[in-house]
Order: sequence, then C-alpha cells, then structure tokens
Amino acid sequence: MRYQSILFLAFVLVVLTVYYLAGRRRQTAVLLLANLAFYGITGPQYLPFLATTLLASFWSARAMDRAYRETDAQIGAETDKQAKKALRAAAKTRARRALIPGMLIPIALLVVCKYTGFILQNLNAALALFRLPPTPVFRLILPVGISFYTFMALGYVLDVYWRRYEAEQSLTRYAAFLAYFPHVVQGPIDRYREFRDQITGGAAFDARQLAFGAELTLWGFFKKLVIADRLGLIVDKAFADWQSLGSGVLIGAVALYSIQIYADFSGCIDIVTGVSEMLGIRLRKNFNHPYLSRSMGEFWRRWHISLQEWFKDYVYFPVSASGLMRRVKKRLRDKGKPRAAERFATCFPIFVVWMVTGIWHGADWKFVVWGLFHAAVLISSALLEPAFVATNRRLGINAENPLWRAWQILRTFFICCVGRVFFRAPDLAAAVGIFRAIGRTPPVFGDLINHLVEYSGNVPDLLVTTLAMLILFIVDILQERAPLREALSRRSIALRWALIFGCLFFVLIFGVYGPGYGATGFIYEQF
Repeated sequence: MRYQSILFLAFVLVVLTVYYLAGRRRQTAVLLLANLAFYGITGPQYLPFLATTLLASFWSARAMDRAYRETDAQIGAETDKQAKKALRAAAKTRARRALIPGMLIPIALLVVCKYTGFILQNLNAALALFRLPPTPVFRLILPVGISFYTFMALGYVLDVYWRRYEAEQSLTRYAAFLAYFPHVVQGPIDRYREFRDQITGGAAFDARQLAFGAELTLWGFFKKLVIADRLGLIVDKAFADWQSLGSGVLIGAVALYSIQIYADFSGCIDIVTGVSEMLGIRLRKNFNHPYLSRSMGEFWRRWHISLQEWFKDYVYFPVSASGLMRRVKKRLRDKGKPRAAERFATCFPIFVVWMVTGIWHGADWKFVVWGLFHAAVLISSALLEPAFVATNRRLGINAENPLWRAWQILRTFFICCVGRVFFRAPDLAAAVGIFRAIGRTPPVFGDLINHLVEYSGNVPDLLVTTLAMLILFIVDILQERAPLREALSRRSIALRWALIFGCLFFVLIFGVYGPGYGATGFIYEQF
C-alpha cells in the first residue's frame, strides 16, 4: 500500500473513524490492528520478519529490566559498599547477556535480507582472483521498512540497557510503536519513550489538530506528485542515457535529482506526519529546510534528522567513549602528540558513523563511497574550521552578510550534488563515468533547456514543474522564519481555504498519476 495511493487515503479515513469512536482506552489496540492491517495489505510475507525483530527486542528489554529491578532490591537491603558494587557489576553482566540476542537477531535479519547478494557477489570476485569456482548468488526478499524498524528496535534495547528508561511491560503497546504504520516504511526513526508518552491515556478528538494534519498531508502530496514525480521523469531519462549527454545536461540532471529526492523524501514524511498528527501523535521532525544550510555539517543536522540523531546517540557517542578511543588517545599523548590525539578523537567517530551510514543506505559500493565522501568532507570541515574562521577575520568578511550567506548556501548545495552522483548513478562505475563526462567538456546549458523540454514532454509541463519548485523554495524560506501553518491559522478563513484549494488544485490537475502511469514508490522505500 503506497502512501500516495487512494487506497491509503481510504485506509486512513477508516482508521481515524474507528480510532476516535473506540474511545481513548482502546486506541492503542486500534493502532495495533491498523498496523497489522497495513502490513498485511502491503505484504503479509514481510510480517514474520517484523514479528521476529519485535519479539526479540521486547523480551530482551524485559530480561534486562528484570535483572536491574532484582539487583536494585538487593542493593536496597545491602549496607556494604563493596557488596553493592559487586551487585551492580553482576546486574550489568546479566543485562549485557540479555542485550546480545536483542541486538544480534534484528541485525542478523537486516544483514541477511539486505546484504546477502552483495556479500556473495564480492565473495565471488575474491574467489575469481584465485581461480576458484563461484558461489551461487541469491537474494532474499527485502521486507518493507526493515532498515527503519530495526534501528528503532536497537535504539529501544540500548536505551533500556543504559537505563534511560524502564522496559515496556505491554507487548501491545510496544508493538503499536514498532509497527506503527505511518513511520514503519521510511521513518522518521522514532524513540519509544516519546511515542509511549503520547499514546498513554489516548488522544482526545481535536478538530484543529485534525485540520493541521490534513494540511500537512496535502502539502506532502504536492511535493511528491507535482514536484518529485515530475522531476523523476526528467532525471530517470537523463541517468539512463548519461553516456550520450553533455556536461551541461548531466549537471542539470544531478541538480534536479537533488531537488527530486528532497521533495520525494520530505513529501513522504509530511504525509505520514500529517496522518500521525490527525491521530494525536507527533513524530520526530525529519527535515528542516536543508537546502538553506550554509555548511555540510549544518546540512546533515537538517536532513533526515532522526537518522542523524540516531547515529549520534547510538554510534558516535559510544565510539567516542569507547575503550579503543581512550587507549589510542593515551598512547598518542604518551608519545608527546596531544594534537594528533585530539584529531583522532575528532576524525575517527565521524569516519565510523559515515561508513555505517553509507552501508545502511544500500548494498552497493557506490553507497560506501558516498559515505566515505561525506566523511572526508565533514572531517576536513572540522579540522580546517579554525583556519577558515581566522581567514575570514583577516579578510574582514561579515559572516552574516546576505551575499556571503547566499554563497555559502550555493557552495553547500554544490557539494551535496557531488555526493548525489554516487547516490543516483546505477553503480559506482557509472558514477565515475558521469564525473568524467562532466569534466570532459565545458557545459552547454542551451542543450540542457532542449533536453528538459524533451524529457518533460512539452514546454507547459516544464513550466508547471518550474513553478512548483519555485513554490517549494518560497515556502521553505517562509517556514525558516516562522511556522507557516500556525501563521496561516491566524489569517482570515477565506485566505486559508484559498491556499488549501489552490494546493489541492495543483495536486489534482498537475500531479503525476492516473491511467497509463505506473505510480513510483518513494525513493527511500528501497533503504
């Protein structure tokens, strides 16, 4: 069931009706049934994978929580400090044993389903070097949303292990979270405590909240159907025929893909966030106008925010505080290299995070290189930032000057586009070929206009796409200054309804859908 389908809208309408008629005490059960129905319609063959991850993480957390509770009771009755310390150490050991299956089972499922083909292909490449017979390559089905719900399950068990909160005792409540149909396919990657606090006690019907959620959902459809899918028609043709295109067309295709993936991914997040708001549940914010960023560090604090925060909490900080980091820093300091120790402490966690980020995005070397590219950019920025600041000071550059801000935004967008080549190219070899083709000849942007008209279908279609992108840009700037829905709610009802119907008109008249069109999935569904 695709989020942009009529079936999904009908499904949401039924869920909303039953959800509020059932009463606040039964809403969690309604959510669970809705999750099962959504996953059953989308693909019942995927349910065993979700159920395995759910049960493994749930019982692992329960076992850890039980170990901590029993130890807390023993410590309360103990007076000797050494005995208390021994009890705490024993509890940690018990919890660690319970944590292992809660992490290994979900990770093993993710690796087997997502990376089996990739591993076997590379194994065969290694075997060929020694003239050994190849291993048969096969791929298992990739369950919908497995990358996202696996991370949510891992975050939950680690939070319980670190005693950030107690384990959930209700399987129904935890299942309502992990399989929650608005975020299960492609995020946001939510945290259990935030979700639990919102569903405890249920949600009262709120007409204003319902209207706000519907407005955000409509805006998500505008992004997806009017912008992303229209750009997809252009981008797909350009990347399919990249070997015969000039540098100007390829540069334009990469820039348009950067806009496409933003409209596509953030459009999906707007749809599901709006639906969730109508249910009285706020999802984590996942986008904050990333193309208005002035540096790549800021960009990644604004793009796919829930994933970046997940990596920060569960990879970056643990690596930074790991025994390996402490030993390496100590060894470097002992050798009289304190600056090298600090640089290692800065660079190594970033490298690890972006290696994992690249691999998480897909089983292909192009994603590994994409991750390494961003690791290099962010590490370089961190190391060179003092030099940049000093240079700007010597040159008397005002960092808040509008022209300087515009230059920084354009520079960041350019760097982002470089990384997008790896992300969108069919494979790593094609990505390298595209870079070579771009650098081979000077760009001729007259060819770009001709190809844009050809790929769009005609001039009016290209003008509609351009107008839609301009609207997106203006809305992002306005939202950067103030929350737009709240601002519109204070305006006259005539203006609000005019904007709503205008957006609906755009979606219905200019959206890419209907007979003869195969609805495209959201880009991040593949991850």
